[in-house]
Amino acid sequence: MSVFIAPSLCRRCIPSSRVVRNFTSSTVSQASKKHKVVVNPNAMPLKEAAHVLKALAVNSPFSAYEIEIVTKFDKSAPPLRGRMSLPRDPRKQEEVVLVFAEGEKAVEAREAGAAFVGGEELIQKVLSGEINPTKVLSTPAMLPTIAPKLARFLGPKGLMPVAKRGTVREDVAEAIAEARGLLDWKGDKQGHVRAAVARTTFPVTDVEANVRHFVKAVKAGQAALASDNTSVKRGSPILRINLATTHGPSIELNDL
Repeated sequence: MSVFIAPSLCRRCIPSSRVVRNFTSSTVSQASKKHKVVVNPNAMPLKEAAHVLKALAVNSPFSAYEIEIVTKFDKSAPPLRGRMSLPRDPRKQEEVVLVFAEGEKAVEAREAGAAFVGGEELIQKVLSGEINPTKVLSTPAMLPTIAPKLARFLGPKGLMPVAKRGTVREDVAEAIAEARGLLDWKGDKQGHVRAAVARTTFPVTDVEANVRHFVKAVKAGQAALASDNTSVKRGSPILRINLATTHGPSIELNDL
């Protein structure tokens, strides 16, 4: 007695070699994507990238070299931030330092070169825009006076004096010297840190020194954040580092 098996049933029960082949290749492809390391073939060493960008910016001699450090995003962690001085200052203009101080501390602040020095009388000038400081310092004695009126105005701008950041101090002369020469940096909500780190008029050696110094400072900031927050993984979760000029292309760096 012969048994008849419908072709459709055969197809259901016995997978064809083509189906097996497609399934296998698809599975391998999906698995490989999870572990794939992407290497940008256009990435360059820092020195080479600086030369290329400098040549492309020949018609914009006062352009800035701008660095972008892309870190692993962790929404549970506070944003990266820090303050540092670069080997060569890339800023075009000097910092406008405002110091809230009275008495001997006010005299000390003026002698140290602060642009504006005073007490409660300066609060309204700040709120009205008559005074536009780029750095604001305060003595501990003046902080209770200015905080209730200026915290909401200066806070979002990153200018409100805070003891942990070294902007509320008794040694106002040293604080002013640091404020006039330090660069503030911080990461955005996506974990990107951006800053102008050099000028195209700088020698490439100076550009290299500034970039390496900046990257080192960001890595130190990451390590400090990890030590203060157990939810943040230790190490350097930097995904990539790009260098660009103000009006030029962006080049990924492969040696930092």
